[in-house]
Amino acid sequence: MEPRSGHRADPDAEVPAGGDLLLMSPTPTLTPPTAGIPAEEAVDRRPQHVVLIALGGLALLSLLVTFMVVLVRGDEPDAQVTQPAAPAGHSENAGAGAPAAKPAAETAAAGNVKFEAFERVDPTLPAIPSGEVKKFEIDVYEHVTKVSDDQPPTRVWSYAVNGKEHRGSGVSEPMVVTVGDKVEITLINGSSEKMDVKFPHSIDYHSSEVAPNEAFKSIGPGETHRFSFVAKHPGVFMYHCATDPVLMHTGAGMVGMMVVKPKDLAPVDKELWINQQEFYVGDPGKDADFAKMQAKTPDVIAFNGYGAQYKANPIPVQKGERVRMYVLNSGPSIWSAFHVIGTVFDRTVVEGTVGRHSQTINLAPSQGGWVEFTLDQEGSYPFVTHAFGDMVKGAVGVLTTENAGKPMAH
Repeated sequence: MEPRSGHRADPDAEVPAGGDLLLMSPTPTLTPPTAGIPAEEAVDRRPQHVVLIALGGLALLSLLVTFMVVLVRGDEPDAQVTQPAAPAGHSENAGAGAPAAKPAAETAAAGNVKFEAFERVDPTLPAIPSGEVKKFEIDVYEHVTKVSDDQPPTRVWSYAVNGKEHRGSGVSEPMVVTVGDKVEITLINGSSEKMDVKFPHSIDYHSSEVAPNEAFKSIGPGETHRFSFVAKHPGVFMYHCATDPVLMHTGAGMVGMMVVKPKDLAPVDKELWINQQEFYVGDPGKDADFAKMQAKTPDVIAFNGYGAQYKANPIPVQKGERVRMYVLNSGPSIWSAFHVIGTVFDRTVVEGTVGRHSQTINLAPSQGGWVEFTLDQEGSYPFVTHAFGDMVKGAVGVLTTENAGKPMAH
């Protein structure tokens, strides 16, 4: 094995301590069997023994040099890898034992992928747009980002809403209106080269009552489509790309939340939004893995587009204030069991059904609702999907008061 380029073995270099044992070990004493052999023949055999000893020494030296080169190659990898590369089709939670070793070429490729830096997503519910007609300009963009600290970069398909992008994560901005509002949608499938759109896309609003073949039609890159509807029903609704195959487009990130508030909704101290979303990471920097989507084996299940972002950066709240959290399960395939540890929901509204004294709300893919509660004591309050096998993939965050003390582990 030859040394790696730029790391030539130095014959004059000091031999490591372990190598001294090989080079300095006593050479076996070879006593030639001279009895019964003429002295002349015995003398003639001496050079052969010397040659054998020399060859043995050279062999040991060769083994030592090879061993040193392997150590050098192991200590200094071939490429600076910014993040680990997960092989295509691999899931961190599939099977038991340590993950399989990653091919060198694939690992090097992950290290060369440029991606957007993480930016914490503000979970504060956006305001309702001004004006009698609520206008939303939706601009599609395809971008390379990470969706979890422990996954390689992936290409996510997202919606920008009225100029608000969430680069550095995989979530799209919520839209908020009131029951009875007229909503005007302008969909642009990539308004500029910066949006880097390569595929036809569309947008489907679960809060609308329109002919889907007209309103939700697909348009090519650079094209624009307009439609409008009246938001007649209150709730937390999903919007998403309806272009075939829908599983690919939603699994690649094209999902979001529209909140339609009742006209008589009581005010609270804090309104937050949480969108549970699955990510199926493909080759580093490439589009999502459709085979994983079909198998329902997401690599990441995140709140607001990045796994465990609110665990690392908790959401500040105040003791005693009334909190309302609008929650959507965008799927596309995994259920959610939303729960806040350390409190009980005083009031829930899920898919039109009002509940009280609830510990958990269960949301199928595309379902949503809101929960209301008050935190009675200072502390850190984790919120999770109570399907813990999904929680460990990133569906966890923390609400924390000013004098919370040490948080609990989750």
